[in-house]
Amino acid sequence: MPCMESPARVASALIAIGCSACAWADVRLPPAFADGMVLQRDRPIHVHGSAQPNEEVMVELRDATGAVVRSGRTVTGQGGRFTLDLPAMPGSPDALELEVRGANTVLVRDVVMGDVWVAGGQSNMEWPVAATGAQADAAVAAADDPMIRILKVPHETAGRARSTADVRWQKASTKTVPSMSAVAFWFAKDVRARTGVPVGIISSNWGGTRAEPWVDLATLGADPAFTDRVAELRARVEEWNQVPPDERERLHQDAMRSFQAAGTQWWTDVNAAEPGIEGKWMLPATAIDGPDWEDAELPMRWSDHPRLREHDGVCWYRRTVEIPAAWAGKECFLELGAIDDADIAFIDGRAVANTIADWTTSRRYRIPAALVKAGTMTIALEVMDMHGEGGVLGDPALMRLTCPAAGGEPLPLAGTWRMRVGRSAADLPAPPARPSRDAAPGTSPTDPGAIYNAMIAPFAGFPVRGAIWYQGESNAGNERDAVDYVRLLPLVIRSWRGTFEQPDMPFGIVSLASFRPFRPDAAVSGLWPLVRDAQLQAEQSSPNTGTITTIDVGDANDIHPQDKRTVGERLARWAAAATYRAGDVAWRGPRTKGIRRDADGVLVDFDTERGRLATRDGKPPASLAIAGVDGKFVRAEAELVPPNGLRVRHPDVPVPMEVRYAWQDNPADANLVDEVSGLPAHPFRITVPADPVQPTMPAPAPAPAPSNGAPR
Repeated sequence: MPCMESPARVASALIAIGCSACAWADVRLPPAFADGMVLQRDRPIHVHGSAQPNEEVMVELRDATGAVVRSGRTVTGQGGRFTLDLPAMPGSPDALELEVRGANTVLVRDVVMGDVWVAGGQSNMEWPVAATGAQADAAVAAADDPMIRILKVPHETAGRARSTADVRWQKASTKTVPSMSAVAFWFAKDVRARTGVPVGIISSNWGGTRAEPWVDLATLGADPAFTDRVAELRARVEEWNQVPPDERERLHQDAMRSFQAAGTQWWTDVNAAEPGIEGKWMLPATAIDGPDWEDAELPMRWSDHPRLREHDGVCWYRRTVEIPAAWAGKECFLELGAIDDADIAFIDGRAVANTIADWTTSRRYRIPAALVKAGTMTIALEVMDMHGEGGVLGDPALMRLTCPAAGGEPLPLAGTWRMRVGRSAADLPAPPARPSRDAAPGTSPTDPGAIYNAMIAPFAGFPVRGAIWYQGESNAGNERDAVDYVRLLPLVIRSWRGTFEQPDMPFGIVSLASFRPFRPDAAVSGLWPLVRDAQLQAEQSSPNTGTITTIDVGDANDIHPQDKRTVGERLARWAAAATYRAGDVAWRGPRTKGIRRDADGVLVDFDTERGRLATRDGKPPASLAIAGVDGKFVRAEAELVPPNGLRVRHPDVPVPMEVRYAWQDNPADANLVDEVSGLPAHPFRITVPADPVQPTMPAPAPAPAPSNGAPR
């Protein structure tokens, strides 16, 4: 395998090769070159793609009158690749047409010049406008702006860098905005208002994903902390490639039989002490109108229900439907969408199907014809979640009962079900891992590089203004992952900067919002502070990077807080100050710049943007912890020392060694802010420098005794 110099060069070369040998003669452009695209203003217009080897390629950019405003020509190399840079153009909403001619002609219509940003991360970046409560109404009211255009990248993985993606540009409107990333929409809205130019967003994000899959393997493997993991993945890929397809199928069937046997045993363990099984909650004769049952609107995430937010275990759902006479005696299908992460489906009390360890696949369960009778049918679901999010998660339209043999309309199942909470998952073994069919190592959404290859690499070399990133929750599951994030996040930044061929590409980071119950009794707790600290350190270690603070807009009960407008607008303020050089914009709260001991504890010095260090509620500073030489943290006393100092102390810590602030998953009492901007101070930890060691000086020689008592 040839040595890779950079992810951008590899991906660009793959773009040039095209999709198949039979299409060598056709001019092909990268996926972002589509109708309605936004081209990056004020930079050379980088046009690249593939055509017949040694073919002349002509590129023209024309205005609405047909006049050519930019043009150039080049000849493809032996590999069929071509690259051409046209002179830069200023931002403008005036529509242009891009024409690329070779053996065939490719036209890209309705092209505008503006600023292009990449919006990446996991679910909080992907979270749609429609799911942001009252903010959704405000977004839709402000939606109609054809100069905000978003290109949504579909969820895909690949074992190698891809050149293609099924994407199209969408203009902001009342119809399109509800499904757009809320953070990206409010960011684009603010940037457009400040700059007056069109704004394009490449929205490449995927809920529940870790950071490793978003980094190209060459960059990830170059870091000693991840070298072994990348080497192990490559070894698995090599091993997989050596197995013939028919042998792989045989091995898969063997693995499935083992999985099914293990799954049967796992469900047996789950239901050994499950009250729903003992109480026969799945039977039509079992009453569901008692106080232990309640209404639930499906589909529903458990994090959206007060009784299920902290529940890992079983929950039961039941409802009845009326089966048409025409369906009687015919095979039907129970379609439920995705369920997180295991479930058993019962029809009139009889188990018909189950799924284990799969939170991404939409359920479609066969109901034998012998169970389908005209009249009332009782459907019961036993849903099991071991950790994290749980629930029935699919699109409401995917919840239905169908009977293809009878035809006609399906019976909708979204809506009101009866619900009752079952056993806890405590002390249960982990479910068996489901074998994958024809899924090569390196193509799982958890594999290093797999998402990068399919969702970032296709845009290699495309000029952009910068990137915004909201991710980290999935890397905070255990202490090792949270600690490693301080090395991992800079690799994401480096990988993307290499891909977009901009070593100093602006990169805006969202520090994790508050989540989970506040612990007033704990000085420090949780793993999210480690990830927040890594996000802050990325700002300090990677030039042209900024980290915005969101601990004040989180939700203790929801990992997906609805206030995405504040997040998007704070990112836009960072971009205004750091990228657009607007001198009058504050984007960050106070940052520590030093610490020293004084006569009464330690004094922490802060750097502020607008005003003095203050508290948002006028009360003494809170959420501070201090530790001495024993490393044990206790809640500290603190007071402001004007203009930008903070004295921290505790009577039981005579020699302070470290101070931490807002060091909880949900630091609800954190109250340090910039007095003028109101922006919150970022959580921090800062160690006290060792006191200077005084050199040991030799004792002075004694003075000689005087003679006869008289001085000399």
